[in-house]
Amino acid sequence: MSCLVRRFVPADAGAVAALWRQSFPDDPARNEPLGMIARKLARDPELFWVACEPPADARAGSCSEAAAGAEAGSVVIGALVAGYDGVRGWLYHLAVTPVHRREGAATALVARAVDELRELGCHKVNLQVRETNREVRAFYESLGWTEDHSASLGRVIGDSP
Repeated sequence: MSCLVRRFVPADAGAVAALWRQSFPDDPARNEPLGMIARKLARDPELFWVACEPPADARAGSCSEAAAGAEAGSVVIGALVAGYDGVRGWLYHLAVTPVHRREGAATALVARAVDELRELGCHKVNLQVRETNREVRAFYESLGWTEDHSASLGRVIGDSP
């Protein structure tokens, strides 16, 4: 299967929201997909990509980078968000539709994000995977990611200290 990796455009919102709902059914309410998309677009929309199945008349091949904007007739099969604060980059909410997993879309999305973060001057990219999610952890390890031996602390703003 071939796919195209391109920047997210607002017309992708419904497809990405549906993908995230399917891929992350236990996400807390604060991660409601359309809200996340709106916040990302308001903050740094250039660090948001989708993988698309190209139209039937497009050339076959491996996942590749598409021209800016949506490809007419393309179907979103994956999405990834990144962030960069000038010190460290982060990857968030990588998801690929179940029928298109293990076809290269996730790898292409991660490669695109890392390349663009590098271009911004980023020297280290982090991500978090739940310890119980062995399949996703194995995927990232296959791409050369290693465990940082540190504690990950977090606080949901608004919760009692």
